[in-house]
Amino acid sequence: MTEDASAEEPDQSNEPRGIRRFAWRHPRVMVWLVAVLILGMWGSWAGPGWNPQPMRSLIVPETADTSITTRNDTPELGEYEVHTEVVSIELRDGTEIPATLRTPVGVDGLAPAMVFVHGTGTDSYKNFEREADAVSSAGVITLVPDKRTDNYTTTHRDYPELSKDYEDALTDLLSRPGVDPQRAGLYAVSEGCNIAPIVAARNSSVSYVALISAPVLPIREQGAFAADSYLRNLGAPEQILSAIPKLIGQNFGQDAFEYIDFDVSEYQREMTMPVLMLYGTGDMSMPTVQGPIITREDLETAGNSDLTVRYYEDADHGLQVDKVLVDQAMQDTADWVNGLPYTADAAPHVAGAQPKQDYMAGRVNQPPWFASGMVAVWILLIGLGLALVGVVMTTIGAMSYRRKRLLYFHGCGGAVNFASLTVILAWIVTLGYTVAVAELAVSYEQNRLLVQGGWLLAQVIGILAVWMVVRVPFACHRAHYPEDGSGNHTLSGFANAIVVISFVAQVMLLFALAYWGVYPALF
Repeated sequence: MTEDASAEEPDQSNEPRGIRRFAWRHPRVMVWLVAVLILGMWGSWAGPGWNPQPMRSLIVPETADTSITTRNDTPELGEYEVHTEVVSIELRDGTEIPATLRTPVGVDGLAPAMVFVHGTGTDSYKNFEREADAVSSAGVITLVPDKRTDNYTTTHRDYPELSKDYEDALTDLLSRPGVDPQRAGLYAVSEGCNIAPIVAARNSSVSYVALISAPVLPIREQGAFAADSYLRNLGAPEQILSAIPKLIGQNFGQDAFEYIDFDVSEYQREMTMPVLMLYGTGDMSMPTVQGPIITREDLETAGNSDLTVRYYEDADHGLQVDKVLVDQAMQDTADWVNGLPYTADAAPHVAGAQPKQDYMAGRVNQPPWFASGMVAVWILLIGLGLALVGVVMTTIGAMSYRRKRLLYFHGCGGAVNFASLTVILAWIVTLGYTVAVAELAVSYEQNRLLVQGGWLLAQVIGILAVWMVVRVPFACHRAHYPEDGSGNHTLSGFANAIVVISFVAQVMLLFALAYWGVYPALF
């Protein structure tokens, strides 16, 4: 018994001794593995979490038929010839802008009127040609004003200020002959749905508001929702989904992107006129269930129950199927406007295809200070700049002048150079992958090989970059203390500074890369 116990004792300690022996013989491998794990844990810990909740509320259309119930027959699309002309509108500040006025020819009595409000992708009086022609051919006078963009940029948009121009356009339309002032309103698309409620809340002349593909939520929340929907549709890795708040939660200060937190509900709660909301069920960018629910609650605050909602099967953000405008959507819009005030509360209130929204849009947490706004940009730029400086200097150090090296790195220059280049390559591959996935997402295309294989490639190169960086201090140690006993090859002060600066830059870039989830995390 004693001999058996003593014989087993070496086996009990064999594994720890094996690990220690491996670590002693292969210190670079152990440091590399530990570094990868640390970077993975850092990426998991440092950023804001992302856990969208399932959408539990439902909107069930009362019927698949989207037709608007009217008291009397209303004109069909194409019933009237449309007279089109470009007119000039004088705004309150004295500026004149062009606008396209379309008038149905031969309408008996006064005709309803509609001002089109631009979304993000349009700004010209030449836009909305298909929509305006269709609605006007059914007896509605339409006006498409130019959108001033001199104070409208990617980083700055003032919706209350923009709304003044559309309010002036409505005033101009009301002054034109043949317009029924009791049926004059707004047709707003996408981002324009943040502007139309402002006009409607402060101008009693607005008789109705049609909201097409309305985000309803602040753009930051809607943008995060859209990104999540697109990426889930692609089958993107979980790490990519987790990066959504890290990107969209960015804060660049009060003067930049302030508009993405604009909450239109403040104005919708003051709207007392009938509201029509149209969505396509193929539009993954909009909260097609959550949006109407919020709008209904907002309108009820103002004592307004006149909300009509329509969903169109497979239609996209522009109410198109295969890039063809859904005529039924235009017919329904014209019928609803022509039938007012009866159609304001006509049944069914909700009709069309069944909308689908799997997850709720909600608050997007802000990243920590070191990963938000210009701080994150500067960290990346400084890291890249210093790494490139190191590449240039170590390359120069490999050159000779009159048979003498310009800089002596004693063998560690190559390690520094390759480490910097590999880290930069890891960033290039990750950014390229992100752009490719974004293009796939917004085009509703599928490419599993690119989505899954591209992410695996980015991870492999990222892990390889860690290995190359880990080699740097070991190579420099050998440069100082050669294993062949040839003496102390101390680097010059300048060469040593280049090595230190390069190594710091590489570590900065690795931690910045890890923040975006490139490295595997244990939890």
